[in-house]
Amino acid sequence: MFNKLVLMFLIVMPCGLNSSTIADGQNPPDTLKIYSELYGEYEFYISEKYSPIRIYLENGILMGQQKGFDPITVTPVNLGELQFTGYNGVEYFQIRFIRNEEGNINKFTLAGDGWEYTGEKDFQKVKYDIFTVEEMQEDFKQMRKTLEDNHCCLYEYTDKETFDRLFARQCGLIDKPMKLNEFYKILTPLTAKIGCGHTAVWMPGGYWDLGPDKLFPLQIRLIEDKVVVSGSYNNSVQIPFGSIILKINDRPINDIIEEMKANYSADAFNKNFIISQIERRFSMILARRFGFSDKYKVTFTLPDRKTKKTAELLPANLQSVRAVVFANFNHPELTLELIEEKSTAIMTIKTFIYYDRVPYFKNYIDSCFQVIHDKEIKNLILDLRGNDGGDPFCAVPLFSCLEPEPFPYFAEPYGKYSGFADPIPMAEKHFTGYLLTLIDGRCFSTNGHFCALLKYHNIGDFVGTESGSTYKCNAGKNTEIHLRNTRIMLYFGRGTFAAAVEGMDKTKPVIPDYPVKVTYQDFLDGKDVFMETALKLIDSKKY
Repeated sequence: MFNKLVLMFLIVMPCGLNSSTIADGQNPPDTLKIYSELYGEYEFYISEKYSPIRIYLENGILMGQQKGFDPITVTPVNLGELQFTGYNGVEYFQIRFIRNEEGNINKFTLAGDGWEYTGEKDFQKVKYDIFTVEEMQEDFKQMRKTLEDNHCCLYEYTDKETFDRLFARQCGLIDKPMKLNEFYKILTPLTAKIGCGHTAVWMPGGYWDLGPDKLFPLQIRLIEDKVVVSGSYNNSVQIPFGSIILKINDRPINDIIEEMKANYSADAFNKNFIISQIERRFSMILARRFGFSDKYKVTFTLPDRKTKKTAELLPANLQSVRAVVFANFNHPELTLELIEEKSTAIMTIKTFIYYDRVPYFKNYIDSCFQVIHDKEIKNLILDLRGNDGGDPFCAVPLFSCLEPEPFPYFAEPYGKYSGFADPIPMAEKHFTGYLLTLIDGRCFSTNGHFCALLKYHNIGDFVGTESGSTYKCNAGKNTEIHLRNTRIMLYFGRGTFAAAVEGMDKTKPVIPDYPVKVTYQDFLDGKDVFMETALKLIDSKKY
């Protein structure tokens, strides 16, 4: 496959030109001039993914780079014909740059044993405005075939007959040229109907270039059927914290929220997860479904007021929105707080996304339980709110510190996690006191496995709202393609990962032992009802 062959290669400048580089009868070409014509980015479509390679000169060496792969040396064969050869450690392959009718280099091809791919230059000029019926129909068929051929559990929650009708209905809506977000809205009912939180369609990166400074600027919470302003992506507070949104650009907010709910993917159609994702990603979902606006006209009421007000808000930029939405990908701080007068520790783990920092995460876990052991702490509040998963190599060490005896983590041996199907040895400083785990609707994926195991083995109690996941989820490798014409990204689950439990209902989330409901007044007062409930439970314990 191409992406295993050419991800970074070096085109070495020849020290001398001879018969090995110049065909008989040719004059030596102007090497530097030819090399300068090769500079730029070329894009390939390989294994249903767009993949750019950048050609540039560095320290006298012509280089081509795509992130994540080892360099491959490419040797000139015939500079006059722009021909090179390379070797990736497995096979030799040929590289040839191509001129267009105007004489400019605009493509290059890679060819090996039974395969050939062509990359085009200046692919940034791809349109993202209007797509033809034919282009969208091709992409629709590509998406359907991909799901039918590759998704591990396409019909787990929706039978094939129902899906066939849905495919036919949505395909029938492609009856005129459309904008990208209009076509996107035709696809989302399909992924939402699967009941898989790891299966979804996402906008290509180029879509956000249409309005990088035109996103809805407010952060929201959904509380007691109200859409409440919880913050701003801009430095200025354009609408007061706690205000209730009624309309955006004259569109009723309830209509917007209901449309989002009906089209968002979740494991077993988990409503708690969907609500948590709408809260977290509202600005980006709004842009995907309704496009960008130069200004946002918002109708709202002030906190504890009934009089309607209207304001025109300046939009936020994509960078500020992404910094909040994807904060869990930036290694948020891991903390341990001690309340020694209550013999209580509060451990906060916002994510297990430490794939590239597993030793750091494990050292944090070890140090925390060392402190808990040394201080003879009797109560542990494990705050997993907002933790939407990550690396099992992080979750398993934590589980080993909480299990009362060795239990398996996964139901089956899964690839590099195969060892986790065996009983997990208990940590030397494992906790033997009272555990309270705080959960909410964002608890998902790996965190779903983790919480399911705690629940199944009756390890402590849960405080909060129902989780956003069950004991199983669908994921795996090579779970992304780019639709050929619109470049919309389709993510899907190829395999299932299940926690080592028996008899649990795959359609049910983890249910808290002590449910918590946050009221609008609690929000205005800044109360952390989850933590308050946990501390009261600890106060009520008698040893």
